[in-house]
Amino acid sequence: VIQCSAAIDIVLLLDGSYSIGKGSFERSKHFSMKMVDSLDINPDRVQIGVIQYSSKAILEFALNIYPTREEMKKAIKNIYFRGGSTDTGRAIKYVLRKGYRGGRKETPKILILLTDGKSQDNIMASAALAKKSGIKLFAVGIKHPKWEVLHRVASNPSELYVFFAEQYDDAVNGLVTTLTQTSVCNDIHPTCKVVSHYCLRTTIEAHREYQGNHVCWKSKGKGLHGGPMASMCPYYG
Repeated sequence: VIQCSAAIDIVLLLDGSYSIGKGSFERSKHFSMKMVDSLDINPDRVQIGVIQYSSKAILEFALNIYPTREEMKKAIKNIYFRGGSTDTGRAIKYVLRKGYRGGRKETPKILILLTDGKSQDNIMASAALAKKSGIKLFAVGIKHPKWEVLHRVASNPSELYVFFAEQYDDAVNGLVTTLTQTSVCNDIHPTCKVVSHYCLRTTIEAHREYQGNHVCWKSKGKGLHGGPMASMCPYYG
């Protein structure tokens, strides 16, 4: 798992509704703990807060509560499934009002939404408000996601901001890769010297060559008891 080190404030917004169910909610928590392993958790570097939502949003813990990786993973593990309806739009508005308390000024803000995309309220308007405020919005699908909704909710280009929670390592690496590509965080240790190299692009052409003949089945002979008819067929490599 690649690492990300930077001063960033991340809010995890976990769908805890009945449409997700307890099993998928536990997988969301597992993804979250995997993600914590890839981040430099430190009061001066990466801070994470967690909000669980269903019919209402509840702040599980704020950004500045857990200063170490182990404390944070233990806190995420202890979050219990609440259940309820799926009001994702209202939950995103809650994040805008209260989610970044304990955060730092002039620090990039990241929102990671873990859901199946099946909201019972207006998710698009709330997501647009979040993105307009400067928040980078990742949409991580769980259970059986509505991908078309997640791609509309996420920041652009959406292919860099939409992942599948079931594929833990791929999703976490993809998320961290997007953060490094957009200069939000750096995966290079500060003592390393960075040297740029041009990529060599090559094109491979495939050629179809005649290899010879082989015996092949053609058809069934005429009549009730007609045997199969064989012939010679060309084959290629």
